[in-house]
Amino acid sequence: MPVADIMILMGDEQAPPGWVKDPADLNENAGGDYLYLAFRRESPVAHPITDIYFLRSSDRGAQPPEGFKKVEVDLNRNAGGDYIFLCYARNDRHEPIEDLKVITSSSAKPSPPPGFRLIDTDLNSNAGGSYIYLCERKDTVLA
Repeated sequence: MPVADIMILMGDEQAPPGWVKDPADLNENAGGDYLYLAFRRESPVAHPITDIYFLRSSDRGAQPPEGFKKVEVDLNRNAGGDYIFLCYARNDRHEPIEDLKVITSSSAKPSPPPGFRLIDTDLNSNAGGSYIYLCERKDTVLA
């Protein structure tokens, strides 16, 4: 089932019914707020999420590229480092994202889980802590 929506949960906030909360803290070992990725799958969905982009900036008000929607939660909230915002697009010409998984590592270039593609932005950039990456899975053959 394609990913239909994405949100960021804070602290011990629970995911709404029908949503999946990834257990990895997006600020692990960085000293910031406890933040968690949550997403909802739906089938059929008219316009699934097809692309994810991380907006990294020294400007909290930076805007995402055209066609992307910015989730208004700094992923380095109270951890210092760059402002990092998850942005997503719904592009009917691209394959939908079917699954998401957050991975933490002591390596700057970890391997994604089988069948997943690593999105190459450390979500703890310039904040210290573990290296944290989001991985996506689409139902296309990965190279």
